[in-house]
Amino acid sequence: MRWTKQEHVIWEELDGSALLIDTKSGTRWTLSAAATAAWKLCDGKRTLTDMSRSLRQRRAAIIDFCQQFETLGLLQRQGTLNQALVAYQSTNPSPFCLESASLGAGPRRRPSPRGNSSPG
Repeated sequence: MRWTKQEHVIWEELDGSALLIDTKSGTRWTLSAAATAAWKLCDGKRTLTDMSRSLRQRRAAIIDFCQQFETLGLLQRQGTLNQALVAYQSTNPSPFCLESASLGAGPRRRPSPRGNSSPG
């Protein structure tokens, strides 16, 4: 099982975190340091086991991260998952969960002639 980044996603690492931009939708994500470390390993070369060893995390936590980003269209899966792993539910929060990322909604608005201050 391997994951690769989609070609339409551009990203840049910033002080340990990362900024991802989906060029198709304009949606932005700011990843935590833990999520950035997982994102960087999604190169299509590393297996799930390799990622688990590198990140010192449970395989289920890595699968959860990758599946969330696959659902958003940011990652692409190569191979099939063992259904027993997919069905596994952990009671511990994942350091890679999407809640640890802040979601942006599309491109920034252009400021008004008076700037971005309150109306009036």
